[in-house]
Amino acid sequence: MQNQTMNANVATKRCPYCGETVNATCQKCSHCGEWLITRYGKSWVKTYLLCSFLGCFGAHNFYNGKTGIAIAQLILTLTVFGSVISIPWMIIDAIIILCGAYRDSQGLELSRKPTIGGTAVFCALGLLGGAGMHRFYTKHVAIGWLQVFTLGGFFIWTIIDLILILSGNFKDADGNLIKG
Repeated sequence: MQNQTMNANVATKRCPYCGETVNATCQKCSHCGEWLITRYGKSWVKTYLLCSFLGCFGAHNFYNGKTGIAIAQLILTLTVFGSVISIPWMIIDAIIILCGAYRDSQGLELSRKPTIGGTAVFCALGLLGGAGMHRFYTKHVAIGWLQVFTLGGFFIWTIIDLILILSGNFKDADGNLIKG
């Protein structure tokens, strides 16, 4: 009886993922296992694309709230001698993003949550800068580098991964299934 009284005084909220009632102070849903707090920053895919195509102008840093660094990259790129610095800077940032070490302005890790399988399929096709990008997206960094250097095992490995993704049998590094 005393436990029921104590439970009635506990504040609750609904999980936005499964709709079940959970304790208002919990950080992870006990029913579906989803995190109820913000643990990740902006999108990893968007950050990588911005770095790949507009990185010398600091677009990826503007996107992630690193305005000071972004303005420095923009000014460097607009000067003749600064381009010599900003292009390698962009390449280094791209490598840092691919390795998962890039953080946003609040120090949060970029979001790679593979809830949208279409993005992984898009990456598997090699449209985001070469074979293996889907492996970086799903936190398989070492295999990603192998696929980059071998062009996805001459695209055979990429085709196999595409089939696994489309069939719903491809998993990220955390064991979550990626659905196409």
